[in-house]
Amino acid sequence: MDRLARKAAPNAHPIVVTAFGFAMGEDFVAWQAVAEIWGHDVQSDHGDVCLEFSCHGKSVWVAQRQEGFVGLERVMVAVFPSTDGWRQSVMNSTLEGCRTLLFRRA
Repeated sequence: MDRLARKAAPNAHPIVVTAFGFAMGEDFVAWQAVAEIWGHDVQSDHGDVCLEFSCHGKSVWVAQRQEGFVGLERVMVAVFPSTDGWRQSVMNSTLEGCRTLLFRRA
């Protein structure tokens, strides 16, 4: 659980969304390279949810408290329609810190 809390740090880099993917600090995630998207309900005082994007054997985490998250969420749903309604799926998970698979490239 501590790992999840660290990933959702409030001082994380802002998210910058482009037509090709998104950037966060030195990390860039291309939409076409995304292999999986996971949702996490981080049981904290902030009631935070996080998204984990897996690509090229690496995971990039973003938290709803990060600047630019709303734009990322909007574009993610447009690019990966199966992620629509992801918040309900994640929030309905019965296990604390449980991962919910939102997208997997076939």
